[in-house]
Amino acid sequence: MKKITVRVCAALSVLVGISACNPNPPMYHKKAEVKEHRGADNLQAQRWDFNLPNQEVWKIGYKVQNDTVNNFIWIPKGQNMGTWKQNITDKFIVDSAVQDKSPKDLMERAQQSSKAQCERVDWNTLSENSNQIIYEADTINCGKAGKESQHMVGRIERGQGGMYSLQYFAVQDILEGHLKQTMLNTVQDAKLVSNN
Repeated sequence: MKKITVRVCAALSVLVGISACNPNPPMYHKKAEVKEHRGADNLQAQRWDFNLPNQEVWKIGYKVQNDTVNNFIWIPKGQNMGTWKQNITDKFIVDSAVQDKSPKDLMERAQQSSKAQCERVDWNTLSENSNQIIYEADTINCGKAGKESQHMVGRIERGQGGMYSLQYFAVQDILEGHLKQTMLNTVQDAKLVSNN
């Protein structure tokens, strides 16, 4: 796997071009170049540093940036937001929006949202302490009729300035043991590092 530093500071997703020569270059500008941004960018003291699986060339497919959240969705280069088979969602929520919440509270909120949208949800906590929770879920027929069932591994961690989450999704029809382990490793091995 090639190491890639993923900056979550610009909000939920920054659309970036990927060089054909180097499929996994650093994806975000240095903090000094983000001075014009407002809201969550200015409060994000850390970012996820994680490995993108090297069997695919990845790109940012979607982003949201506002005063409380930065959210990026990574997808394989040949896919789009309507047809993805895998995605990695990288999110930061400012402390003022979640100051009375724990990582478990946010996981339970995600679980309830899944249960409201999916025919069936099997949810398991893999590890938990006061600062973070790691979990996995299998969801059946979520969203639109005929939407593919998915496997997800997620992690929510309290860091400097707010909550950071990382979720890796794959549709069930491509899921096999190796990919399932890759998903778990990607989420478990990610580190929160200084965002400068």
